[in-house]
Amino acid sequence: MAARPVLLVAPAMALLLALLLSGIPPSAPDPFASHPLGELLTKAGTANATSSSTNSSKSLAPAPAPPPPSASDLAKQKEKQRQRQEEEKALDAAFREYGRAHSVVSPTNGTGSYKGMAREFVDAHNEARARYGVPPIRWDKKLARHARRWCNAVRGHCELIHSVTKKEGYGESIYLSQEDWNATATDAVKFWATEEPIYDKATGNCTGGLPFRECGHFALMVDKRNQWVGCARSECVKGGVFISCNYYIHDPSKSKSSDVEN
Repeated sequence: MAARPVLLVAPAMALLLALLLSGIPPSAPDPFASHPLGELLTKAGTANATSSSTNSSKSLAPAPAPPPPSASDLAKQKEKQRQRQEEEKALDAAFREYGRAHSVVSPTNGTGSYKGMAREFVDAHNEARARYGVPPIRWDKKLARHARRWCNAVRGHCELIHSVTKKEGYGESIYLSQEDWNATATDAVKFWATEEPIYDKATGNCTGGLPFRECGHFALMVDKRNQWVGCARSECVKGGVFISCNYYIHDPSKSKSSDVEN
């Protein structure tokens, strides 16, 4: 009988052949297991694969660090900060002087905000929206910050002037009371709601061909497209309360900013 030929394979080739034929078993050791950073490396790889499968083969270059501010820029920033602080001190002094001269007291000690104010704005809006069968409006911190900046900016003169909201895509309603510092969030929303009799639900405009400004505050409140609101309140240096509410169709920050804080 003829002898069966024997295939001689070098040890390294034998190992390679075995791997190709059988595959790596599930119990094969993790190549990062013995590495001091093995756990970190493994987690990073999993996160990258999960978050963006299309870019898994591309390495993201780190963003270049911004150049450090020059000494001149730092000096300008410091001077602007000093000027703002001086302006705030002057406004606070004038605010206190008005209170003494007219025997009025601030319910917020001049801050403009009080506990439960955000919830009060939301509830007052939703009371009106419920009458029109539209979903409840929700609070947004980004819109509230914009309103806060504007309220703080005008508290020195408190004229009925809108902020520049077209660039941000916001709708805005403003309110101004006189003399004392007692007007609340509910007062502002109820004042805007006095426009309801001339609001046309079918068209979203004013009745009788009136310009939109005549019913626009109420229209913003009950428009079903307006899903988010953020408001603020400031107490004017020479008496009165200024309130601003901003509206946006979609949550601009796409985050948990809808949580009502107070």
